[in-house]
Amino acid sequence: MKALDRRGIVGELASRLFQSPLERDRSFYRRYRELSGVIDEAPDALVAYTLRGELNLERGEYERARTDFGTAVELADALDEDQGWHLIEQVMRDRALYGLEVAREALRVAR
Repeated sequence: MKALDRRGIVGELASRLFQSPLERDRSFYRRYRELSGVIDEAPDALVAYTLRGELNLERGEYERARTDFGTAVELADALDEDQGWHLIEQVMRDRALYGLEVAREALRVAR
């Protein structure tokens, strides 16, 4: 938090917006590893699958994104049948469905 206090909110935003390609890659892989670690520890982590799918989508890894989003939708549907809906799960399911549609379309266009 010290960096944010020193540069302020505008400085923090600017540094995130204008990252070098190397910094963006490092950030991507750090976030990807963290989400994969969560999934390894909790294979039913609907939120982690959705967020990792969005990272894959951002990088153009459409097949991986489709797999993560598909798993997230399956987990959400199982949750709906077993335990009922909660707001976070509803939002993540909707995001996963949208991401799944985008990934499928990108794969279709690529063929």
